[in-house]
Amino acid sequence: MQVKYILPESEAINELVKEYPEYFSLKSGRFVKLTQWDEEGFELVNFGKGVVINYRTKSDMFRALLTLIVENKKKRLYVRQKPPLDFRGLMIDCSRNAVVKEEYLKKIIIQLALLGYNYLTLYTEDTYEVKEEPLIGYLRGKYTIEELKRISKYAQSFGIEMFPCIQTLGHSLQILKFSHFNDVKDTDYVFSTESRCALKLIETMIKNAVEPYDSKLIHVGLDEALGQGGVGTGKTFKYNTKMDPRAMFLKHVQNVNAICKKLKLKPIMWGDIVLGKSHAKAMTAKQTKALPKNIIMNYWDYYKEDKKIYEVSIKAYRKIGFEPLVSPAMWSWNMMWALYRKVEMSAPFLLEAAKKMKIKRAMMTLWGDDGSECPFGCNLPGLVLYAEHCYVNKVKNHKINNIVHILGRDKLDSFVLPSELDLYKKKLAKYTPNISKSFIFDDPLIGIFASHALGKKLNPFYRKIFKKIEKVERDSDKGNKLLFDYAKTLAEALSVKADLRNETYLAYNAKNKEKLKKILKDIPIVSKKVQTLWDAHRKIWLYERKPLGLEVLDVRYSGVIGRLKVMQERLSGYINGKIENIPELEEKPQKIFNDFDKSHLMYGNIDTISMIK
Repeated sequence: MQVKYILPESEAINELVKEYPEYFSLKSGRFVKLTQWDEEGFELVNFGKGVVINYRTKSDMFRALLTLIVENKKKRLYVRQKPPLDFRGLMIDCSRNAVVKEEYLKKIIIQLALLGYNYLTLYTEDTYEVKEEPLIGYLRGKYTIEELKRISKYAQSFGIEMFPCIQTLGHSLQILKFSHFNDVKDTDYVFSTESRCALKLIETMIKNAVEPYDSKLIHVGLDEALGQGGVGTGKTFKYNTKMDPRAMFLKHVQNVNAICKKLKLKPIMWGDIVLGKSHAKAMTAKQTKALPKNIIMNYWDYYKEDKKIYEVSIKAYRKIGFEPLVSPAMWSWNMMWALYRKVEMSAPFLLEAAKKMKIKRAMMTLWGDDGSECPFGCNLPGLVLYAEHCYVNKVKNHKINNIVHILGRDKLDSFVLPSELDLYKKKLAKYTPNISKSFIFDDPLIGIFASHALGKKLNPFYRKIFKKIEKVERDSDKGNKLLFDYAKTLAEALSVKADLRNETYLAYNAKNKEKLKKILKDIPIVSKKVQTLWDAHRKIWLYERKPLGLEVLDVRYSGVIGRLKVMQERLSGYINGKIENIPELEEKPQKIFNDFDKSHLMYGNIDTISMIK
């Protein structure tokens, strides 16, 4: 039987009780005494009739409360935990169309607090208010300063410090696309490193970005800014002159740091360019020596499955005078569902390397590149896995399972199951395939992606997974119905669409009109399933996120349905003899991607072969 625990009333505790009334109460149950102390971490004593929790920070206190309900079956309990990492953060991408709603963020914050997170940042390239520049974040669902103040204050009540995460060099296309900013850009992608106007704008952006927060921290970005379309390749390019974009980058880092110093801020920057990890040569010893040493260097690496590789990079940062903040990734970007198996195969190695080398700061990144199709809710297993590695030295899988079940009210396997839609073979998770996205948005008549699976039968594969997800959705907690309904409709749409183009191609080239007649009857069924998926996707999006940004997915889904209608017309015309042939089905398929079951593609790779979009 589940025991309830009585907690002393406060703003945060009241919110916790509302969110998890099955575990916590203000009136009835077993009394919990909460006492702040000076020791690291927390001490939890459950002596049967009551509970005593001694904690250092609010974050430790909420982590202790989670531990209490995880170990609920034990009548007597003593737990002493000291987290090996002091900075246990999460970054949520709110720049790739999905700006998380204030109400939903509050739900997330409660879960993060219970897991022991103590830092949270929202990645906003342009989706934050800059009062002097209304074009920044225009029609993108940007957060107002007042919204962020409320969210930050709410997080603070749970012991979570929020700070801004912006861009001050590259990844600035959403701002620089406007002609209004022509004077401050080098290319459409990066700010000019030689423009006083650019620095003035960046200072204005920084001032607005920090205004909602009490924190002095600010993540100023500065990643992936060299190479094609990067620093020194646009307006700042000088003909017949030897140029070193790294030197230009260094100067810009120094200028941005000077702004932060002036405003008494503590800057964090992505550290890829420093070590040459983003398609550019590493900075020279002389250049790294000139980097401001007050900056916190953020070492991000989302891919490796070898602890030693991470250790080498940590040593490299230390060698040039920086104690890095390390960042693994949630593997949710460019996916229809988060790929937890890849998180398991990468994040623990980075975090184990960090703990072994006494690194004290980590920040999980949750990216949303190419449209943020992946619902936030499916990331819970990864959030728990990462939190366990941040808070304890030896992570136990059964604890992860239990915590997911407690916080998510459904089993870990249920949250992970839909990721199998991307794993035609489970051993291929290391390649991070996103084939469910590719099959859904692949043009049904041209089949740029589907042709790579010619000769395979995918519909039965997806039908099998659909049956499993259908049961999960039927048995799921009411709070997860929208999430799993989306997963179910995705699986069902794939079970009728994945083979459609290849079957059409083979039947057409075999001159099998009887088969084509059957396919013609199937197309309305496929359209209906895609429409149902689109409706389900819209519902979970609007539950978690602001509506601006959703129009991109609306265009993608409606494009598929429109092309299915065209396909129907073309086949009907051919079968009825109104047209002699269908050129779209006559060209021999060419392999332009990896093996289909290893492919990780963007929408722009599969909607059309044309570069005119």
